[in-house]
Amino acid sequence: MRSILLYTLFILFTSGLFGQDLSLFDYLAMHDSVQVTIETDFKQLMKKKDEYQDAYLKITSGDSILLDTLGEIRSRGNIRKKVCYMPPTKIRLKKNYLRSRGFSTYPTLKIVNSCSFSNRDKIYVQKEQLIYQFNNLITDLSFRTKYITLTYIDTEGKRDTQHIHGFFIEHEDQLADRANGELYGLSYFKPESLNRLTYLRFCVFQYMIGNTDWKVLNQHNLVVIKVPDDRAIYPVAYDFDYAGLVGTHYAVPNSKLTIKSVRDRLYLGPCQNDVEIDLICQEFLSKKQEILDIVNNSLLGDRDKRHMIDYLDDFFEVLEDQRSAKHVFSNCMDY
Repeated sequence: MRSILLYTLFILFTSGLFGQDLSLFDYLAMHDSVQVTIETDFKQLMKKKDEYQDAYLKITSGDSILLDTLGEIRSRGNIRKKVCYMPPTKIRLKKNYLRSRGFSTYPTLKIVNSCSFSNRDKIYVQKEQLIYQFNNLITDLSFRTKYITLTYIDTEGKRDTQHIHGFFIEHEDQLADRANGELYGLSYFKPESLNRLTYLRFCVFQYMIGNTDWKVLNQHNLVVIKVPDDRAIYPVAYDFDYAGLVGTHYAVPNSKLTIKSVRDRLYLGPCQNDVEIDLICQEFLSKKQEILDIVNNSLLGDRDKRHMIDYLDDFFEVLEDQRSAKHVFSNCMDY
């Protein structure tokens, strides 16, 4: 009981909402295990049209019912809708309902779920969620997630009930509010406008996980947060299924890049000077053990833990060797 109370206080403080209404995400994140049951027209959902449809939502933790209401659901995403049997989704609740429960009115929650019902796809989801946790360690300007188990029930009774794994992602407006900022949604955005240190940290993080599936100019797989009090603009990464650290079977690098596999690391950030390289390397090295502990304490099997740790160790070896670090981070490309 004491551990639950302490974790609750942690969520309240880190969400920036202490003394204010909690979001639905904050409330769910307080619980150790979360089970989500969604009843909807499965055939309609599988058309993947990105149109909301009615859904009955029940969320529990053990014997406790956390939410039991009508809502809406739709598919979302780009590549995953094409390659996955089960598309990622987004659920939406009425703001009046959220107010009646004492929650802040972020109306939607994104769900990342297994592509299919195979154990392989379950492992992909677990690995991707760990990457979000790594980013939480590196910077507060990162999306929080909550691991869940999902049950889909077809309201038409024509499809078997399906059980898969996934995670909720914090609403982007809540992320911006936590930073006392706002989403900066320009169609095209120059990297030079970003806060320099935060952008370097962002790029090295992407290099650590072996991810090249992002681009600042068109805000591909990132959001940009403008914080007026700081007079600064910050990038925030998301969507890591193409990262080498996850290793999904469908992930391939952009044909314009020099790598042949997503497992091959390629630094896509700006050239760093010696002072910046030393600073960034020390930042990441100071988090090394915590990052490895996240893997070791995860739900993954021993074999998958070992593969992730081996891949991360290769990254930290680069940082620990001054010559290697300079070779990687003082070289840059126009991407």
